[in-house]
Amino acid sequence: MARKLSVLEVLLFIFLLIVVVVDILLLLLVLEKPSESAFIPECPEISQAERIDCAPGQAVTEDTCRRQYKCCWNSVAETKVPRCFFPRNWGYEVSRGQTNTSTGFTAQLRKLPSPSLFGSDVANALLTAEFQTSSRFHFKITDFNEIRYEVPSENINLLNGTADISSLSYLVEVTDKPFSIRIMRKSNGRVLLDTSIGPLQFAQQFLQLSFRLPSTNVFGLGEHVHQRYRHDMSWKTWPIFTRDAAPTAGMSNLYGAHTFFLCLEDTSGSSFGVFLMNSNAMEVALQPAPALTYRTIGGILDFYVFLGNTPEQVVQEYLELIGRPFLPSYWSLGFQLSRRDYGGIDGLKKVVERTRGAGIPYDVQYADIDYMDGMKDFTIDGRGYPDLPDFVKELHDNGQKYIIITNPGILKDYDYETYKNGRLKRVWILENNDFAVGEGYPGPTVFPDFSNPVCKEWWIEEFTEFHERLDFDGVWIVSYYFG
Repeated sequence: MARKLSVLEVLLFIFLLIVVVVDILLLLLVLEKPSESAFIPECPEISQAERIDCAPGQAVTEDTCRRQYKCCWNSVAETKVPRCFFPRNWGYEVSRGQTNTSTGFTAQLRKLPSPSLFGSDVANALLTAEFQTSSRFHFKITDFNEIRYEVPSENINLLNGTADISSLSYLVEVTDKPFSIRIMRKSNGRVLLDTSIGPLQFAQQFLQLSFRLPSTNVFGLGEHVHQRYRHDMSWKTWPIFTRDAAPTAGMSNLYGAHTFFLCLEDTSGSSFGVFLMNSNAMEVALQPAPALTYRTIGGILDFYVFLGNTPEQVVQEYLELIGRPFLPSYWSLGFQLSRRDYGGIDGLKKVVERTRGAGIPYDVQYADIDYMDGMKDFTIDGRGYPDLPDFVKELHDNGQKYIIITNPGILKDYDYETYKNGRLKRVWILENNDFAVGEGYPGPTVFPDFSNPVCKEWWIEEFTEFHERLDFDGVWIVSYYFG
């Protein structure tokens, strides 16, 4: 007859069983996800011109580069050339091959076991490629498991169909490991874009993709004060993030965001363009390889590539996507006068009379924020600007136009009619299940959500009603910034 186990023996047996189970689970975890500490960077001889910076904007030591970032290190005298740069075995790999679709193909991507530079890397991504027209190729990289913000498609001209493969003016090749994509001109086999020069980076707040280019004839990107039309490719980095700033001779980001560049391939005029549809803050780095790197802090990587026989054709295809500029009124091409704070209606009248008296051709007069009551949109300061509608009528009688400024930020005041109307229709941007509130010119401010169709209707209604009170000819809608 078997001996009965003691309580101590039973507890010891249970403990050993738990240890075995934990060891098995840890072993499975290690086998499923190789340790980043075991990563060995592959650092072949990479020319200085082709180095993709592993620590952009940072001053790192060799020890930090090699041990912490697990990148390649090669010190050079030229300070602009990256000393710490990406190895060849970084980035992602195609995990399940390509799947053909009715418009192109898709491929699932999996992060290679390399260290994380900024944390929260996306482990599994999805490449979606579309042959949209014979001269337009679209590809985007998204998170396979989570929905991320994308610029609404209402802002571009989507295509319902796809181009006949035989009519394409380009070829596309995908390399599985590390993942890269090449786009070539079919007529001569020239490689237009090749992302193998650097790894794909896809984290929650850091996305990066580099392109090797066939030529240094690169134009576009903005908004900045460019001292030349053709870009200097000697390690220049241009920030793109809209802000209200005076134009300067430096490389500062200014009022607009233009994430499009054009590359003139050779003297024949053959050209192509690339547009990244992403509204987050970003920067574009140029280097003499020649190569170009997009870095952004959110959203997805959503690229459109346009091929043309001339630069003009490329621009036409780009505008076909984003929409063509509107034809401005003839009078808007004339001399316009604007400033902040004319000191009330009397000061404004003196400026108008003085300018006319000087015989200066004078088509448009502006009104900045001081015409408003308490800096609130769709209001008039009755004390500083009494009889403003009569003043506008006098301008019209003299063949002149009047433009008002408007800030898309509305004072949170329950007695303010514009706020009450918007609140009833719930047109404000939300935050934590309530309206997001910031601090603007008039005080606590809410912000219209223009992606909401109801908001657009409300916005039009407010302007229509205000126009019945003040016969303005145009509106200067400025990006909202704090006072």
